[in-house]
Amino acid sequence: MFNVHKFDLEYVKDLMAFLPRLSVSGMEVTQAIQYYKSASHLTDPSDQGADNTVKLAARKPAWVRVYVRSGLLGGDIPGVTGTLGISRRFHGAFYVHVTTLSPEAPGTVDATADPDYAVERGSLNNTLNFIIPAEQMCGSLSLVANISSPGGLVASMTINVSATLQQTLSLRGIMVGYNGPASSAPGAPNLTLAAPTLANLQTTSATTLLTFPVRSQATYSSAGTITWSQPLTDAPSCNGCCSPNWVALNAAVDAQRVADGNLPNVLYYGLMATGIPMGPIVGCNTGTVSTSSVGAGMTMAHELGHACGLPHAPCNTGGDPNYPAYEPYDPANTPTASTGEYGLDISNGNIMSPATFKDLMSYCGPRWISLYNYGRLTNNPDLNPVHVCVDYPWWKDLILYDELLLHEDWLREPPPVPPWRIHVMQPEPLIFVIGVLHSDDNLEVLNVMRVEATSRMPGARETGLTAELVGEKGEVLATAPLKRLQDHADGCGCSEGADKSGKNYPHLVQVFLKDVGPGAELLIRRGEKQLWNRRAPRKRPVITSFEVGLEGERLTAEWRMEASGEIEPQYWIQWSGDEGETWHALAGGLTGERAELEAGMLPGGKVAVRLFGSDGFFTAVSETKMIEVPEFPLAVSILTPRDGQTLAAGRSMRLWGTAQSDRPGDEVEPKALWILDGEELAEGLDAFHPAPGAGEHKLTLQVSIGDRRGEASIGFVTADIPTGPDDMDMKQYRQQG
Repeated sequence: MFNVHKFDLEYVKDLMAFLPRLSVSGMEVTQAIQYYKSASHLTDPSDQGADNTVKLAARKPAWVRVYVRSGLLGGDIPGVTGTLGISRRFHGAFYVHVTTLSPEAPGTVDATADPDYAVERGSLNNTLNFIIPAEQMCGSLSLVANISSPGGLVASMTINVSATLQQTLSLRGIMVGYNGPASSAPGAPNLTLAAPTLANLQTTSATTLLTFPVRSQATYSSAGTITWSQPLTDAPSCNGCCSPNWVALNAAVDAQRVADGNLPNVLYYGLMATGIPMGPIVGCNTGTVSTSSVGAGMTMAHELGHACGLPHAPCNTGGDPNYPAYEPYDPANTPTASTGEYGLDISNGNIMSPATFKDLMSYCGPRWISLYNYGRLTNNPDLNPVHVCVDYPWWKDLILYDELLLHEDWLREPPPVPPWRIHVMQPEPLIFVIGVLHSDDNLEVLNVMRVEATSRMPGARETGLTAELVGEKGEVLATAPLKRLQDHADGCGCSEGADKSGKNYPHLVQVFLKDVGPGAELLIRRGEKQLWNRRAPRKRPVITSFEVGLEGERLTAEWRMEASGEIEPQYWIQWSGDEGETWHALAGGLTGERAELEAGMLPGGKVAVRLFGSDGFFTAVSETKMIEVPEFPLAVSILTPRDGQTLAAGRSMRLWGTAQSDRPGDEVEPKALWILDGEELAEGLDAFHPAPGAGEHKLTLQVSIGDRRGEASIGFVTADIPTGPDDMDMKQYRQQG
């Protein structure tokens, strides 16, 4: 009789001899969020994507997770280790080896046959992990994972990825000090807080740099200071809206932006001193400006998301109508702002599960970036996208080609847009009017200034109102629509709700009229109904004196202006580092006849300073004063580790810092040196190094740009934590929510 059992055993035994007992089942390359075997956890096929198809940003570190497997019948294989080889493509077809990386601590992993998807994906302890440094993440890359076991088993896998899109976060801070009541309670004592610094802007931006598809180094600059005087503790005017006091603050920030020239290709951000009374709202965006406090990193990311065109993400409330539901993390066809995929913080390796984390544009938490909004921020014009490290096919470099034979669409990786095809808005003489619309017919005008600026107002909505500059005989000299700046609040725990109707007030509104002449009257009307007008005063204002003095880091300005109007004049101080070719704001919203300012925001060398004052209709400009500004130390900041943070001893820590030269034309590459407990540790502004042994440590970053230098120091603690980074420091994300 035929022995079926014996035949099966022999067959299986022979078959197993040919089956691999160690293999690489996949590789995940991520900088914040990534598709990986999405069909294993996302139940709606429309939400799924091929592995590693989330666009990678050039010049930003990336983590590579290598998933290993043992044979189905061979049992677990402990102690698997390996290397990651990186090659870069050139001439469109050839690869050259760049470097070989060793795995992150502990450097080994156990290969199993059939692990649970969520368990394996949810912890770095279940994969071999590699970190590609920022300087290597540029171009078309081939990644080769070679793994081996202590018993001599080997396996490998090769994947190709592209990092040719470089986006840069360009932040221009408007620093907000405070001089007003310590609370909204009657009789509250006065509170005075100095305006933040450029270093404060740098450290607050770390969360934005982690979650947005941008390179790891931003550009920072200052658009000067303003001083606020009202508590921000009033209630929001509608679901998802800012409160009246927040709207008024952003009006002052917006006026400073215009006094700075309303520059393109930057995101203006009102950075408030820590301690300004506020709540429940902790941040507010209105059109092209956003405002929140020093250290509120997730709020900054949320508000800058609005500035880049992102609405709120729905979380049990209204929001972006196009935001998808990521089943099974969301109820069917009911989005609740799930991130949709597993996130990873490249600074510490923490994993953010879509079962727990919500999109940073939502009111729920803990928060991280979602697949949906990461995609909307990719190739986003507000983030200055360009192609870099593009390798052209050899035939494009060496021969001319006939487009009929070799169509341009067939060539890989289009080159950057040539400069002559980019439309750059130039400043022009404008009349800027900004105000608050309290109801359909109740308009309060806050500022009128004549200034050279661009007239951009991205995302502004029509109001049905029209502004006019009228001549002596009633003729219309210039006209333009008054537009509403959509406001978005963060932290109030509410939705966008009825705000979509546009009938919730107050609204921040503004208009740019071409300054074609002095005119006799400014008008704002709805149809034939006039809502506001202001007649020209009988005499134009004249600044009769303007003096500036510099002592240390304090700049003192005194002035006199003769004005015949009834409106209390407001003043702005500007500076120029190119002999008056371009002017930037130093301070704004000034009243009286004297101001003391921080000179540390000025570049070193000869700087021109001037004053302009508005009487509510005309603007007077002073004569220019030249001052010699000393070279102040560079603004240097350590983004990670954070001061007081606890790290796992022996695990990789990200040494990530930034420094900014405020000297025009200074494009010298920064030289950075990290010093740990008095000994040199690493070079570069973005590096990874094993954390030292358990204890307290001091870390210093020294940076030089040309002949200028600066440094920053923080203290941190390391501890023996065998569980790895995945559960460490999760408190920060929950607090951010």
